[in-house]
Amino acid sequence: MATDPSAPETLTVERRRWTRWLWLPLLVVVLAVAAWWVRNPADLPASDDVVVARVKAGQTVYLGVPVDVRGSRTIEVREVRITATGPADTTVSTALWTCTGGSVSQTTAPEPFCDDWREAEGTSVSLGGGDQLVVAVNASVPGVVEVSRIELDFSDGWQRGSGRIGPRFEVTLLG
Repeated sequence: MATDPSAPETLTVERRRWTRWLWLPLLVVVLAVAAWWVRNPADLPASDDVVVARVKAGQTVYLGVPVDVRGSRTIEVREVRITATGPADTTVSTALWTCTGGSVSQTTAPEPFCDDWREAEGTSVSLGGGDQLVVAVNASVPGVVEVSRIELDFSDGWQRGSGRIGPRFEVTLLG
């Protein structure tokens, strides 16, 4: 058999080197979508309603935070921020509590209405599942205290976020 001296010795097919890196942009897109999902949980239930209460000045009033949740949603409260303004010559103190196994509308002694009562920060709350957030308000001077919507940093499963929950509150402190 005769061979052509001008023909190549072997036939080789080279792979395109750039195709082996096609997975990289896909990985970047998947990681970006996952990062967005982790940082954007569903909004917390908030309303434009105002809950009105009256209490004697110097007495702490506990106000249940009504939330409209379809089904049940469990969140872990990581940090709480409550903004309250009251009479100029007094300090307004506020706190957020969790009532498990019961509910509170307005009271000065919430313990009988709840199976378990504890500070909300660092606890899990089953919204729409038997738990309720309760805001405590106290000021020593008669007047009106306005409490804006409660702001929470929270986790919802793998998701982490922050948002406002519930209505605003207006507490009239009687002399």
